[in-house]
Amino acid sequence: MSTITVPLPDEDLDFLRAYTSAQGISVEAFLARQARNLREHLQRPLHPDVIAASGIIAPGLACEEAHRAHLEKKHV
Repeated sequence: MSTITVPLPDEDLDFLRAYTSAQGISVEAFLARQARNLREHLQRPLHPDVIAASGIIAPGLACEEAHRAHLEKKHV
């Protein structure tokens, strides 16, 4: 296990200490859990509905060039 030192404003550290104390965990355990949750979240693929709604086009699709042309025309 590695150790890091993170400078925080006093009010943020006070908040973390109060919050984690109320949760019955240490600040270190809370931050480790948050880092793990973020890593796991970013490793999960996006839901197909999110991809469709956000306009993300998978590489290699036939419509990719048409979409690029549309954006170039739109923003000229």
